[in-house]
Formats: sequence, structure tokens, C-alpha cells
Amino acid sequence: MGNPRVEVDQEMCVGSGNCVEVAKGAFKLNDEDKAEVDDPTAVSVEELREAQEQCPVAAILVEEDE
Repeated sequence: MGNPRVEVDQEMCVGSGNCVEVAKGAFKLNDEDKAEVDDPTAVSVEELREAQEQCPVAAILVEEDE
């Protein structure tokens, strides 16, 4: 299994920062205070999933290769 594909929908993101706290290093807030993917390999897939679950507007997509 390869690295998961991780995306943040910039239109949906409200910049709560939950993902940045839950998955330190995988996400960062950009100049518009919206989350973006930084380094998804910095954390485990479980932490990426937790960040996805903690997003209040469901702006994060984590897809794993089958």
C-alpha cells in the first residue's frame, strides 16, 4: 500500500486549525488561514484519518490505495 492521497477543499475550509493540531506536520495554514497539505508522510494514516474526522466542515479527503 502506497501513501494516501490527501486533499483539502479550499472552498469549504474555514481555517479552524484542528487538522494542524491533530496531524502536526501534515497540514499547515496558508496566508489565507486555510488549511493545506504540507507533508502527509509526516504522520500515520490513523492521524490523517483523525484530522479528517476532526474537520468541522469535512473539507479534508484522505484516500488510501487499495
